Amino acid sequence: MGNGTVKKHSQELRRAVQWVSERRQENPEISLAQLLAEAGPKFNLTPKDQEGLLLLLREENRR
Repeated sequence: MGNGTVKKHSQELRRAVQWVSERRQENPEISLAQLLAEAGPKFNLTPKDQEGLLLLLREENRR
């Protein structure tokens, strides 16, 4: 995997974090599981990316 591929995944992951955060602010009742399921295909995330997204969001919620 080339460096460009890693950067692309990093960008998509950052965009996904922002998207999920915005959706949760708009609708706090929506489940994190549902948002993660939507974010995967929307941002072309791999299963490992989705796991990273979950960890980032959990960390964000602790702040």
